Amino acid sequence: MAARGLFADSIQRLAPLIGVALALACTSACLSSGSRSPRFVYEPEEFRAAVRARVPELSQSLVEPPFEVSEAAIELAREHIERAHLGPPRVRALIHALQADPPDGFGLRYDWRISATASRTLELRQGNCISLASVLIGIGRGLGWPMYYAVASSRHPTTYDLDEFSVVTDHMVVVVAPRSFQMIVDFTGELQEQPRIEPIDDLSAYAHFINNVAGQHLIDAGSRISDENWRIALKGFRLATRLDPDLGRAWNNTGIALTRLERFDEAREAYARALEAGTAFGSAERNLSLLETRVLGTDTIAEGDSIPGLR
Repeated sequence: MAARGLFADSIQRLAPLIGVALALACTSACLSSGSRSPRFVYEPEEFRAAVRARVPELSQSLVEPPFEVSEAAIELAREHIERAHLGPPRVRALIHALQADPPDGFGLRYDWRISATASRTLELRQGNCISLASVLIGIGRGLGWPMYYAVASSRHPTTYDLDEFSVVTDHMVVVVAPRSFQMIVDFTGELQEQPRIEPIDDLSAYAHFINNVAGQHLIDAGSRISDENWRIALKGFRLATRLDPDLGRAWNNTGIALTRLERFDEAREAYARALEAGTAFGSAERNLSLLETRVLGTDTIAEGDSIPGLR
């Protein structure tokens, strides 16, 4: 694949979408829109087969592509964009349609607490960045546009301090990359610094999604978090590592859950996998150090864990 920078529309910004959706000036990512190697995009049936190959015992409800939307949603979007000029104006028209209230649009709103598939997000009319990215990708691909998931990593990620742990986040964005132009859509508002943009394939995006859902289960439990909550979250974190064995943040989160369940040897192995994969934000190294402190009996880690995730 020929390496070339991803250049967004350098003059005009995209219309607002739950804050500001930006066309960033230039990123460090590499993507060739016409390339199938490495593979980024899966058709729904190909996606299901690939997930089954990695996790054969997975229930049917967990094999559905997160980006799959109905033909009705695609046709509604087509009606909203058909009068716009080709190229970036049509992307802006689609973003406006996602934001506009019904019956003029889909009425989507940003909510960092909600991770959902594209179809569920359209029902709820709200979701976080991975949820909204899935809607845009599902509809955009249905319209014939090449669109890709991408992680936007900041040197200064957002941190949410909760009762029992901290959640350290970065963002999911969408790369729009036909042959004639390239754009990046961000759903979280105008970023204070230019992040590193890393396009990822659909299976890795799904692993991020599952990791998010598992983390959200713990957040929703709040001050009532129990061992059972940690066991449920652990299943999700482990599933994410099976979908993408190189997803360091999911290995790190697996280590945290195992530590809380006092399965220390397994936790060490999970943190080691996180370090091998290069987990986000340095959390795994810190959490491993805190684990060893706890095992030695000289301190606790009740307030120390850092769970990386996407919002």
